[in-house]
Amino acid sequence: MDIGRCFKDAWGLFRLDLGPLVATAVIAAVVVGAVNLLVGIAILGSVSAFGGEWSGLAFGSALFGGLLIALVAIVAYAWMYAVVFHMMLRRVREQRPAEYADMQDFDQIGAFAIAAVVLGIIIGLGYVLLIIPGLFLTTIWVFALPLIGDRKVGLSEAMSESRRLAAVPGLFTTFATWLVGAVVVAVVVGVLNGIPIIGLIMGLLAVPFGIGYLISMYFQAIGEGDLVTEAIERASH
Repeated sequence: MDIGRCFKDAWGLFRLDLGPLVATAVIAAVVVGAVNLLVGIAILGSVSAFGGEWSGLAFGSALFGGLLIALVAIVAYAWMYAVVFHMMLRRVREQRPAEYADMQDFDQIGAFAIAAVVLGIIIGLGYVLLIIPGLFLTTIWVFALPLIGDRKVGLSEAMSESRRLAAVPGLFTTFATWLVGAVVVAVVVGVLNGIPIIGLIMGLLAVPFGIGYLISMYFQAIGEGDLVTEAIERASH
């Protein structure tokens, strides 16, 4: 698996459909941010109504608000990942440019939401248990979301097939390729987040780029890496 090719493909897929990809990420972030703000104001209002003390009602409001934020975040980000994956997969499979109308594609939101919750909980527990189990689980299931988007399979089948694909180039190779991409994206986002407002907005660009990197890994793993290169070159001429 070629790390350099992953970065090249990610940039190619990202720049070709820059507008729709970034717009999708921004919309998801704005929705989640707005709900966070409104819930925060509501909780503060509830506390203020009781003289600044945390009453049972205030705690209840905070709990409900936290659940609402979590639910909105899951749905919004599931929509974002589904749309971005579909945009990039169509670019590779069909050589079709992404369109803003593609953001109305609500197909597979449920599948991506379930995958995000289940994988997030299991892998998260793995990281809690001395980190290494989390890294292993991330490696073997790194292709689960691309498989769900590309082959329209269920989570169980995606997890099983992902493990098989991760072993094709070797688990260590898959792990190293994923880790390099994750670290680069994390560093860029961390640096940009230090810049007020503008940095936060620019950090959103890392989301579709990171998905593009994963798409490149996926197509290399299934032996169809040339499809990505051909799609990018064809659109560039």
